[in-house]
Amino acid sequence: MALFLGLLDTPEEKAKFTALYNQYKDLLYWVAFQKTHSVEDAEECVQETLFYVAKHFDKIGEVSSPRTKGYLCTIANGFAIKMFNRAHQTDTVSTDDEDADDPAFLEDFETTELAALISRTLDEESKTLLYLQYVYGYKGREIAEMYGVTDTYVRKKIQYAKEKLKKALTGDGENG
Repeated sequence: MALFLGLLDTPEEKAKFTALYNQYKDLLYWVAFQKTHSVEDAEECVQETLFYVAKHFDKIGEVSSPRTKGYLCTIANGFAIKMFNRAHQTDTVSTDDEDADDPAFLEDFETTELAALISRTLDEESKTLLYLQYVYGYKGREIAEMYGVTDTYVRKKIQYAKEKLKKALTGDGENG
């Protein structure tokens, strides 16, 4: 924990991080273990998550808020997916049509409808990337840096997820 606290400037930030650590470390471990099925990998994911959070502590609001909890779980989930993919050498996404992106199509649907569709349609990595970009406001470049992948990979994976959602929402799932 001293490593993380060394990344913070003020006593207030250090106290806030300590509270965050104590409140969420077990939850983050559980999230990571659900993906990796390995004690060592889950512990490493928690360490990576906390290191990332300490480096970007300005993104943390109130420690006990649902938004902070969701943010931390999303980050841990992403690191766990990265570790699982590395261990299982999962192939990367390959779509060639970069202009197929139409963000306006989501505006016609209710939030609950979209949430349910995302939950049942997309894989965990796609969900994590979408949440980071659209809920937490990260840019593709920032997500790529976070997980050690290319910006192109993130952009393509998000594009693929949005295309999959669009097909599901428009009932055009048979063609893809």
